[in-house]
Order: sequence, then structure tokens, then C-alpha cells
Amino acid sequence: MGGKTDLDRVVAYIPPEWKKELEGWAKENERSVSWLVGKLIERGLQEHRNHQDPVKEGVRY
Repeated sequence: MGGKTDLDRVVAYIPPEWKKELEGWAKENERSVSWLVGKLIERGLQEHRNHQDPVKEGVRY
């Protein structure tokens, strides 16, 4: 964990309650918050590419 990676870093500011919820979700799945957020971004990008933009559609994860 915490090794070298060739991935880029993205920083986001979120409400404290979102962070707590993400931490709980990640812990339930024995994953890091970073991994979970990466998967959520991947899913959002896939939907965007398929013209199902979750931001415009108001989709909640």
C-alpha cells in the first residue's frame, strides 16, 4: 500500500460527512478511499461516454 504509481493525482474538497461515508464504504469492502473514488470516477466517465451524463441526469451513487 502506498507504493509508486504511474497514475495522476486529483484533489477534491468534499463535505466531512461524505468523507466519513466514503471511509465506511471503503472499509466494508477492504479497499482504500482512493481506490473507491477512482472506481466511482471510472463509472461516471463510462456513463458520460454513453451519453448518460450522471451530473445532468441527477444520478446519485
